[in-house]
Amino acid sequence: MAIKRIRAFANSDVATIVWQTDKPIKECRGFALARQVKGDPRISFVPTWVGFKGETHKEGERRPSTEWPIQRYIWSDYGVRAGQGVRYRATPMIGPAGHLSMAPRAEWSRWTPWVHVGTGQTNKFEAYFNRGIVPAQWLARQRPSKESLQRDINDTTSRNRIVLSGELRKALLSLLAQAKNDRVEIYAALYELNDPELLDALKTIGGRCHLLLGSGAYKAADKKKGTPAVPDENADVRKDLRRHSRVNVYDRLVRSPHFAHNKFVVFCDARGEPATLWTGSTNWTTTGLCTQVNNGILIESPKLAAAYRARWEELKNAGAGYPPSLAEHGSAPASDSLGGARVTAWNTPVLQRVDLADATKRIKGAAEGVLFLMFNPGPRNTLLNVILGLDASNLFIHGIVNQDPGGTRAPLIKLTHKGKRLPVKRLAVILPAGLQRAGSWFDKTFEFNRVMIHSKVVVLDPFGDHPVVMTGSHNLGPKASAKNDDNLVIIADAPGLAAEYAVNILGVYGHYKWLYNQSLKHTTGPRTGARSSPQYDGNFDDDKWQAWYTRGANLREIEFWLG
Repeated sequence: MAIKRIRAFANSDVATIVWQTDKPIKECRGFALARQVKGDPRISFVPTWVGFKGETHKEGERRPSTEWPIQRYIWSDYGVRAGQGVRYRATPMIGPAGHLSMAPRAEWSRWTPWVHVGTGQTNKFEAYFNRGIVPAQWLARQRPSKESLQRDINDTTSRNRIVLSGELRKALLSLLAQAKNDRVEIYAALYELNDPELLDALKTIGGRCHLLLGSGAYKAADKKKGTPAVPDENADVRKDLRRHSRVNVYDRLVRSPHFAHNKFVVFCDARGEPATLWTGSTNWTTTGLCTQVNNGILIESPKLAAAYRARWEELKNAGAGYPPSLAEHGSAPASDSLGGARVTAWNTPVLQRVDLADATKRIKGAAEGVLFLMFNPGPRNTLLNVILGLDASNLFIHGIVNQDPGGTRAPLIKLTHKGKRLPVKRLAVILPAGLQRAGSWFDKTFEFNRVMIHSKVVVLDPFGDHPVVMTGSHNLGPKASAKNDDNLVIIADAPGLAAEYAVNILGVYGHYKWLYNQSLKHTTGPRTGARSSPQYDGNFDDDKWQAWYTRGANLREIEFWLG
């Protein structure tokens, strides 16, 4: 058999398929990926958007992978729908281009086991993700402006808003609607709030909603620009809620160097006892839902919910201050065992960075790999620094940081410096802020704002014996640990949940890695671009592309996913 292994994984939004051959396949131009939906006897082929080099095509055209085959060994299928059961089979397509045929059946893969497109793949945990990637081709083909997209994401009926916000928005609205219908109490601690649907949902809960609202991204006055100070980003929303709803609004108007940065909600049961906890990276704003990569997680744990409820009370009583008791109490984490999973929950501020020390110990114990998404953890003493210090020759390390944590004077991971490309690092980190123009197969994309990757996630050994997921509002650096209201949940031995997060990270990474390859093409010429990615401007009409994926870091990636 030419294809010796194949696996499929899924979360609430997408399925990822990984396969491996026992040797290069003569005249192979790529793979067709067959998909079957459970309950439907028909078989379809996953489409692709890239054909062969120099091939004429229409704008945004897609064709089945039998015609435009996949010249790699890993693929994300965004054509699935939540709730479906799906399975996949990979088939080598034999060239030349324009006259492709399927390889003999003996060289096809077996069907993968059925996978469920949805969350809850570890009991007691549900993970949700948006599709907040603004530099995406489906959006680029609309030729949007910042003004038009701003209108769309504020329009609750807009298709762009619905697509960008994805399953994350649906989950939040569903939880709030359930709370309303069940007439239960909720306790929310939020950094920012302006999304019209989420605001309306809170209002419908009325007096059973207890909202601790921070000052958001407050700004100092700028004398040079003549702009006034904005001490409370949420001032208008705060006023609206008090005038036009029965929501109980409490102020947490902190000042520099602090942020009231939480994004958690405690949902109570019918008796008023804490029952479930929602946390993650998502600010309750139109941009948080739609134009930034974000995640949310629901944990069914009365014990953790009670701990967050107690923390909510502490923060409310602290007003605008930071009494020593906040850090003292935060330094003792909450914990719970849910089936085979073990959860540790840190609420900051804490003393002596004990939260980061806990996370650091786990990262240094990774046996197979580390995946991550981060938004500006800071320049020093962060979890990013810990990951950068790992031995990449023994681990598969993959991730994105939204912007250079070191700034212009001390770049830690900058891929280009003053127009000069830095040596390629074995640790794959890309910076969305440095993306440049796309190539002939795709439209030029645009940047809506500088916050593009807002998730704060680290996943260790997702397919190993002891997977770990770390997420929350915590930016994974010392400021979040010592200065902010933040939270970090560390979930060990929840393999289904770890796989859900791994699928999300891979999809986000793959998108921005392609854009990074395009920037190489346009800044250093086609020859360097070709070395960076074999399909940077279309598939090759030969079988030599296989060598790219059968050695080095690319092979390590496939073996990482296949366990």
